[in-house]
Amino acid sequence: MMIIEIKGVEFENKGAQLMLCAITEQVTGIWPDAEFALTPSKKASFFQRSRVPAWQKLALRKNLLDLNRLSYWMPSIVRSKLRDWGIVTEADVDIIIDASGFSYSDQWPSKIRIYHLKNELKRFRQKGKPYIFMPQAFGPFTTKISQDRIAQSFKDATMICAREEQSFKHIKDITGPMPHLYQYGDFTNLVDGIVPNYFDVSVRWACIVPNINMVNPRNTNKAWINRYESMLLEAVIYYKECGLTPFFLNHEGNEDGTLIEKINSKIDTPIKIVAEADPRVVKGIIASSEAVLCSRYHGCVSALSSGVACVGTSWSHKYELLYQDYRAPELLLNPLMSNKELKEVINLSLQNSEAITEKLVRRASDLKLQSLEMWKELLRLLKSQITIEEKRKL
Repeated sequence: MMIIEIKGVEFENKGAQLMLCAITEQVTGIWPDAEFALTPSKKASFFQRSRVPAWQKLALRKNLLDLNRLSYWMPSIVRSKLRDWGIVTEADVDIIIDASGFSYSDQWPSKIRIYHLKNELKRFRQKGKPYIFMPQAFGPFTTKISQDRIAQSFKDATMICAREEQSFKHIKDITGPMPHLYQYGDFTNLVDGIVPNYFDVSVRWACIVPNINMVNPRNTNKAWINRYESMLLEAVIYYKECGLTPFFLNHEGNEDGTLIEKINSKIDTPIKIVAEADPRVVKGIIASSEAVLCSRYHGCVSALSSGVACVGTSWSHKYELLYQDYRAPELLLNPLMSNKELKEVINLSLQNSEAITEKLVRRASDLKLQSLEMWKELLRLLKSQITIEEKRKL
């Protein structure tokens, strides 16, 4: 039995949950008997984890204190008893697949997180257990202490996948060239969306996906803070003028929900709000809409990878690079745009839909092949490391 811990995923943010779906789908296709472990949190409850299904990873960590290393000295009878209760320790985990890359950056409180990551990478390397970083946005890393920890520890990983050129550079500038540092695009493009029965695809829907990060201090482009809500309101009005039926789609949970309610309260006739638990349904709704204006990264991926000319906004470098990757930077808004310029971008996404869709479909096909190539390389590296470790034990 092989236990794979999946880090950096949860169930409120549909992008994070979509990454979980993508990982479990691919891994079970490779190893049908593999089992998964998740660390419990407010956004990963017992009932949510049980649907995966997944073991509960015992987290012996608080602030700077990390006692997970003690699990390797825990008597086997104790670990066996914990398993009877659905709990596993770090010592029980065979592989870590980490999808929390962007949380290792200056835009989030990351010093302590990187400190624990350094120690975890060292322990996994010593035990001969693979540690995989899935394609994610990394950095920037500007604090000296985080840079030193990354330089010391990232060499211990089995595979590090930066999602775009800038993230690749953020890592390489600190670590130098490493044979296990790769660049691959977002991997949720391989997950198929599901269209719910209630979603009438004959309606000309305009799906609007807000993001609370657009109006909080994490947004490095401060001009958005005063412009964002008014631009979404203007978009709602213009979509109606174009004969479309706009609605809000909650891609995150409570925080985005509060923002959506606030914006909707300013509309003379409030529009429909859709919230779904299954990220594949969320992707299906996005992909089946005639128009999409999205501020959530994986919502943009769900649209673009389905050939939908998604109008986007940005609160970090990952959005600009995503739209460059799909060869559609003209669909990305900026906060200094006038109402006229906003309408021109929306018109571009609607009136030239056939030409844009053809371009997006071709690019999406190429990027999906890259995602499949990433999984092949991941499997090759895992087999190589496991073989080396088995030889060491002989």
